[in-house]
Amino acid sequence: QLAYMNLKKSIDVYLATQRLMSVATHGTSPWIANVYYVHDKNLHLFFISKKWREHCKAIEKNPHVAVAIADSHQPIYKPQKGIQYYGIASPVLDVNKLTWVFNLWNIRIAGKKGERLDNPKQFLESGAANVYEISPKRIKFFNTELWPKDQVKILNQVE
Repeated sequence: QLAYMNLKKSIDVYLATQRLMSVATHGTSPWIANVYYVHDKNLHLFFISKKWREHCKAIEKNPHVAVAIADSHQPIYKPQKGIQYYGIASPVLDVNKLTWVFNLWNIRIAGKKGERLDNPKQFLESGAANVYEISPKRIKFFNTELWPKDQVKILNQVE
């Protein structure tokens, strides 16, 4: 249990250092998209995207997604770090959860110059975009700094 909690904390810390993820979907065919994300303490990932985008249409057909997160500026030599997820994506329809996501989004992603998200009820009513939540089923954390020999740790059935 302690090892699980330590790994979960290490993943949480790493996720906070990044902002962009690649999410792979499969509707009619495989597709991948780069999206900005925020995450919660349970390692769920949240991203916002217009409903007409190819990856969103694919999620409607098949909610199973894969995610990759890595710093594209890290050098090829050690340490190397990155995360891969397998999970289930679903639209967030709860106003309280959207309020939480919007607050974190405005701090971590929008900052002072980006588009701010302020009205979850209006966001839902407009119907133009969704906030998606990815509930992880498996997380693979590649980190040669923490684990020089094994290099990888895996969380299965993440709760």
